[in-house]
Amino acid sequence: MLRVSVLLFVGLFLVGCGGGTIPFTPPHSSGSSSGTGSGSGSSSSGSSGSGTSSTGSPGSTGSSGSSGSSGSSGSSGTTGSSGSSGSSGLSSAVVGPSSFTFSGYSWGTDSGTAPPVGNINGNVGTFDPKNVTVGSDLVLALTQTKNGSQILSSGSEVITKQTFTYGTFEFTSRVSEALSGSDAGGFLYATNSETEIDMEQVGNKADAVDCTNWQGLSNFQDTQVFGFDQTNTHDFKIVWQPSFVDWYVDGQLVVHHTQAVPSAPAYFLFNIWGTNSSSWGGTATIGPTRYIYISSFKYTK
Repeated sequence: MLRVSVLLFVGLFLVGCGGGTIPFTPPHSSGSSSGTGSGSGSSSSGSSGSGTSSTGSPGSTGSSGSSGSSGSSGSSGTTGSSGSSGSSGLSSAVVGPSSFTFSGYSWGTDSGTAPPVGNINGNVGTFDPKNVTVGSDLVLALTQTKNGSQILSSGSEVITKQTFTYGTFEFTSRVSEALSGSDAGGFLYATNSETEIDMEQVGNKADAVDCTNWQGLSNFQDTQVFGFDQTNTHDFKIVWQPSFVDWYVDGQLVVHHTQAVPSAPAYFLFNIWGTNSSSWGGTATIGPTRYIYISSFKYTK
């Protein structure tokens, strides 16, 4: 995953740069990690090594669509978000909040540069708080447009205002459409990937879940499993302990890692961001807005 940038805190609260924003993006992407295992929901482990890792963020029930804007006019949108199964509490939905409460936790929105691994081949990836809608669900959006020789990928990212240590992290989410040129997921992250534990879904692999843990910028273990359509709602779970990291999908243990297990306290993030690469996320899909719907998040020690 990647969240590259800087976080500033006052007490346990994030104070972002530039009007309360929280630029935060890691410098690598799991797409090029070595030793990747795969399987249809089976647990297969990769080997630790140096490489790059990326992130993304899932979602759950529907959010209000807006005429192509990633939820930026959620409360008055005229076109429902594709694949949504609800209105995400349109009447009370808030678009682009700098801070908000979701599932009992305090969060902040990020506005900054998206993971560098995606910013190649003319792609310019950014995070925009206006692409975040908070109602009964947390809804993040991504759009990709053409601007001359450039592709402008406007995504979204949110981050908890508290750090977490060992324990169990659960969230329920789905992606509206599996379209090439995107990465969506939920993950733990501390500066320079001192701790990073990713659960990502890329647009060019509609039924894949990529599970990666990092202990620093070059020490990691990565496994990709298949058989989980990202446009369906799934219950995801990460169990982080001192000697291992386990990943579950819909109650099934799919990945067990024992190498490069991190220990530093970390924030939890959800995001969706654009790519234009055949090696990670796929080439850009111009036009359609993609959403990740997150219906719940829970941490248990």
